[in-house]
Order: sequence, then C-alpha cells, then structure tokens
Amino acid sequence: MRKFGVHAGFWLLFFLIWDRLLYFYVNNEWNRLYFSALDTGLILLTFYAMYTYLMPDYFRRKSLGRLIILSVLLVLVLAGLAAWIMGLLLQNMIVPIHFDFSWTYKDMQYNRLFMAFLGVLAGIFVKLALDRFELRRSLAALEKERSAAELTYLKNQLNPHFLFNSLNSLYSQLELGTGDPKQTLSALADMLRYQLYDSGQDLASLNKELAYLADYIALQKMRMDNCAVTYAVAGDITSQGIAPLLLITFVENAFKHVSDNLIENFINIQVQISGSQLDFNCRNSYEAGATGKGIGLDNVRKRLSMIYGEHQQLQIREENNVYEVKLSLCLKS
Repeated sequence: MRKFGVHAGFWLLFFLIWDRLLYFYVNNEWNRLYFSALDTGLILLTFYAMYTYLMPDYFRRKSLGRLIILSVLLVLVLAGLAAWIMGLLLQNMIVPIHFDFSWTYKDMQYNRLFMAFLGVLAGIFVKLALDRFELRRSLAALEKERSAAELTYLKNQLNPHFLFNSLNSLYSQLELGTGDPKQTLSALADMLRYQLYDSGQDLASLNKELAYLADYIALQKMRMDNCAVTYAVAGDITSQGIAPLLLITFVENAFKHVSDNLIENFINIQVQISGSQLDFNCRNSYEAGATGKGIGLDNVRKRLSMIYGEHQQLQIREENNVYEVKLSLCLKS
C-alpha cells in the first residue's frame, strides 16, 4: 500500500508540473488538463509496460531483438492512439492560445512518439537501477551473513584452547595438592558462563571481557611458580563494548611462552582506556627459537580486520628474548 502511494504521488506531481510547463499557452483550464492528462497517461502506460512486463521478459529470455521489436510496437500503438485522441480533442473544442496554433496531425504523431519513447527510456532506466540496487543489497546481506558465520567459526575455535589450558590448571592443582580447587572451579564456571552467554553477541561489556582475562590469568598463575605475572587496568571500563574473546589469544600465547629453561620468566599485561580508545600491551619473556606462530594469531588478525577495519592497529615484536604485543583500537559503546 505504501508503495502504491509513492507511485501515485509521483505521477500526480509529474502531471501538475507537465501541465504548467508544456501547456502554459492554453488559457482554458479544462482544455489544458485534458492535454496534460493525455500526455501523462501515455508516458505512464509506456513506463509501466516496460518496467513491469517487457524488461522482466527480457531478463528471462535474454533476447535483445525481442525487446526492441516489442518496444517499437508498444511505442507505435500507444503513440498512435494518443495522437488520434488528441486530434478528436482539437476538433471538438475551442482552444484559446496566446499565439498561432497550427499543429497538424503529423505534428501530433511526432510529439506522441517522443513522449512514448520517453516513457520507454524511463522504464528501462528505473528497472535497471532498481534491480542493480536490489542486487547490491542482496549481496551485502549475503556478505553480512557470511561474515557473521565466519566470525562465529573463528570465535568457536578459541574454545578448545581455553578448555585445554583451564583443565590443565585444575589437573595440576589436584595432582600437586596446591591452591584451592573450589576457587579454580568457580573461576572456570565464570569463564564458561561468559563464553556461553556473552561471546555470542557482537559486542560484550569491556568490564566482563577484562574480568574474563583476570580469571584466566589467575588460573594460569595457580599452576606456575616460575613466572612473575602482573596485570593492570586503568581507565573507565564500565561504559564501553568490545568484540568478545578478542584479547584472550595474546594472553594465552604469553603463558605458552613460559619456559622451564628460563630462570626469570615474566608476563606484564597492561590495559589503558582513554575515552573510546583501548591500548593493550602484553610483554613476556620467551625462549629464543621456541615461539612458533602462536595459538590463534591469524584468527585474531582476521577478527580485528573484519570487526574494526581501519580503527585498529596491531603490532607484534620479538626482540632480546622479549615478546611484545601492542594493540590499539576504537571501542564501541
């Protein structure tokens, strides 16, 4: 119904403009309205014939010759009919004008042919433009669905690493009799709750994301006594949102680099929030030649690119047995 109203409003506006621009020389209001209605009707019929029937027929059959023949027939028939009706109007009414009025029947035919051709061109142009717009919108929707599916897949890839490391921590505590298994299970439950109920959203609370990191760090510290770990957060974390499970990969890799061969293992993690800007820095010791590619780095790079685009910058550096990750991104509220 709304679509019909838009079309009706457009043609009414077209009729009024056409009436004032083309038949200004006709003094009699009714005569001018007759002529304008005839012209508008001719253009309207050729437009919708092209838009509704001939162009869709062309797309189905892929026959340009058929389209040209049918379009020419459409123009000739409707223009001829309009010229005949125009002739009847001129013969049966007095048309006051401001200058000599000397139209012949051939003149009327040429004018109606032009108007019909105008309707044909408008029908072709609008059909092609709208179909192109619909195609682009459909492709954008498909791309959005594909991106969402890929993001879900990338996030789900994190679960095995998380479970493996967390259960490893719990197993170490039970085997060595160190720490508090109940506290470990509580932290593990909080982390699983975050993964199940928050990680499926496009954005998670920054507060929850950082609490998730804190729980993970606490679990890892319980099973390691040869690594000095610091974790500091500064700034307002209550009103910002972040893509869930985005930072955990870097923290996992930091603990992965802890070596039994190094006396002074360390991990320093700092998160600074300034307005909508997040700066994440993770520095850790590593044993030269044993870093590998790291778990999920390609994964997190893809997610950063897909979600934040140009509003993020990731730098990874290895120098003097220190592995450093710097991430800056613009948070979303």
